[in-house]
Amino acid sequence: MSADLLVSALLVSALPGEIRAAVLRDGVLQDLLILRDTAPVQVGDRFLAKVGRFDKGLEGAFVDLGLERDGLLPAREVAGPMPPEGSALPVAVIRAPAADKGARVSAKRAGASLDDAQGLRAPARLGGGQGVLTDLMRRAEVSTVVCDDADLLRRLRAAVGEEDCAFDLAAPTTSLFQVHGVEAEIDALLQPVVTCPGGAALLIEPVQTLTAIDVNSARHDGRGGAQAQARAVNLAAVPEIARQLRLRALSGLIVVDFLALKKPEDRKAVAAALRRAVADDPEPCQVFGLSPSGLLEMTRRRGRAPLHEVLCRPCGIGGRGWEKSPETLAYEALRHLAAAARGHPPNRVTLKVAPAVAAALQDGQAAALKAVEERLGGPIALVADPLVAHFDLVLD
Repeated sequence: MSADLLVSALLVSALPGEIRAAVLRDGVLQDLLILRDTAPVQVGDRFLAKVGRFDKGLEGAFVDLGLERDGLLPAREVAGPMPPEGSALPVAVIRAPAADKGARVSAKRAGASLDDAQGLRAPARLGGGQGVLTDLMRRAEVSTVVCDDADLLRRLRAAVGEEDCAFDLAAPTTSLFQVHGVEAEIDALLQPVVTCPGGAALLIEPVQTLTAIDVNSARHDGRGGAQAQARAVNLAAVPEIARQLRLRALSGLIVVDFLALKKPEDRKAVAAALRRAVADDPEPCQVFGLSPSGLLEMTRRRGRAPLHEVLCRPCGIGGRGWEKSPETLAYEALRHLAAAARGHPPNRVTLKVAPAVAAALQDGQAAALKAVEERLGGPIALVADPLVAHFDLVLD
């Protein structure tokens, strides 16, 4: 694929149980989706819901989605009268559930009919991810879609049409995300430290009640004085803060600790710059003023689950840290294996993995393992080795 196709492109890479999509604009990652059948519920996920009681005060009906908490279906999100209690209804999530709230759903935006749920009994989760991807394509206004799954590409082409968008099929072993640097970006998005243009650095720490972002000046040449330098560093950090919030899917209360500014006009300029930077965010953001000490509060509506919750599991004392989950490592191992064998199919493939990763490949990711075996044209010998931290590949 030529570089000019990446001016505005959507890369889609799929394995059974997982779809990953990345929007690149001029080669820079602008948006990221990782959809898993077992992942936390995200905006755009579809369910066959069982309609419950109608609540006049909330002007909507509670619906059973098969989750811990019932969702809410507002009356305005139903085309026509509210379906009777006990009926099955395809719905799409328009606000992801939180710790103390159920999801908010829409029947208008489900993009599905009962035919999509043949053989299923409500409540049930509907897979596929097509609706989320088409919404992303339209919102990002991409000119090219490159996908390594022929069936998914066909469905995306049928849903969107080819008037304003080109569709390209990549070979399943192309490693789209690796070739275009997205794999490295995803790993970087799981790290707390982010380097910004102009010498600023961000420390991003999501905790249970909020996300803290600390702005540091990694370099200080002293030109123009300390306050001028602080203003320049803060303004240089603003676009990256907005980008990181979007890519990491952080939401709720966000506290940014900028470098302190004495002049009110400087503080207003930084807050105004952040408001402009998040203006095109698909999730509504509200940015408040900047205090003399440099603290700024903002909120971002919860849409999809935070990236670290999708790819990682809690670890450490009190579960306050994060590490890649066995499921994430299982998919990584399969993608590395497919890439390593590209163009040189081995006679024998051995995949040595940590026991937890082996369990994932034999259970939830069994279909993905089979798909990679079909791509390679032979079986993969899976070895659970407690001495392996993540995975090792042996190609003969």
